[in-house]
Amino acid sequence: MPGFVVRKDNGDLRWYPLFQVGSNVTFYPPDDVETGIKVGDNWEFEVYLPGYWDPGHPSRFRKRIGGGSGLVVLEEDGDLRYYPFRDETFFVDDTGRRVGRGFLPEWDYYVAEWTDNGTSDLIVRDDEGKLRLYPWNGREFDDLGRSKFIGDGFDKEKYPDLLPGYWRGQNFPDLMVRRENGELHLYPFNGHTFRDQGRPERVGRGFGKDFTHYMAEEWTRNGTTDLMVRKKNKDLMLYQFGRLDPNRDSNVFANPPYPVTGRGFKDDWHYLPGFWREGGRPDLMVCDDDDNMRFYPFEGTKFIDLEKDIKRVGRGWKFTHYWDFYPM
Repeated sequence: MPGFVVRKDNGDLRWYPLFQVGSNVTFYPPDDVETGIKVGDNWEFEVYLPGYWDPGHPSRFRKRIGGGSGLVVLEEDGDLRYYPFRDETFFVDDTGRRVGRGFLPEWDYYVAEWTDNGTSDLIVRDDEGKLRLYPWNGREFDDLGRSKFIGDGFDKEKYPDLLPGYWRGQNFPDLMVRRENGELHLYPFNGHTFRDQGRPERVGRGFGKDFTHYMAEEWTRNGTTDLMVRKKNKDLMLYQFGRLDPNRDSNVFANPPYPVTGRGFKDDWHYLPGFWREGGRPDLMVCDDDDNMRFYPFEGTKFIDLEKDIKRVGRGWKFTHYWDFYPM
């Protein structure tokens, strides 16, 4: 089963596996089963990058943007180091080895299987708005991005949100980019570069200040990534994406009206989509402002509103970081 690796404010890491109890999932363990086990200590790093860094992980997990089975971390000196998660712990041999150097904490980091090589890779947006690709060769990052960039002009103020996903349903992920004016543009990727792929296509507009959270997942399981958003009015809304217009030969967002998938979702909650049930389908975990963990299974075009005693699947979750993990 999947679970969460969490970081406490003292730098400890703990592992909370998800348990199947009948037809329900929960972080409350059965009798005589220990949970919240300490799996790491003294984790004081600048950036944490979960990913599928070891080859051989089931494709239904690693073909999703998010989660992981190991962590790459950024130290103050700019080094990247790799910590595998084996036998449900980070206390393993050959851990913390340097896998990259010269990285900065103010850069933006996007982990996905960018080169379709069976493991995660890394794309970085630097402080000049350039995109740089660092393929993972199984032991470390190739330094291609040190001297070659794969896209430029992605200034953070002009392009505040870059959303990786399998937007075209191809082998390689692409980027859905939200501009400051609320427009969404799709930048295709060919495994090597965003350049020379033709002009980006505008696929949406109106995604402005009324939207606070963006969750890109294959929510409708139609072969392409969809977009779930939270609005300031506390509604969650689904924007289905795919080959939905017979008059166009490219993927588009569905026409309105857009389904409201949930209500009453607060701005300061932690939104944690992941594959929480069998079958490789996305659902949503939420850690609310009372540090309770809530489970929202997704079916069709909406979240199922479970009864309160089933919805709450954990309590006392006051942590600094949450990473959904799928141990090998």
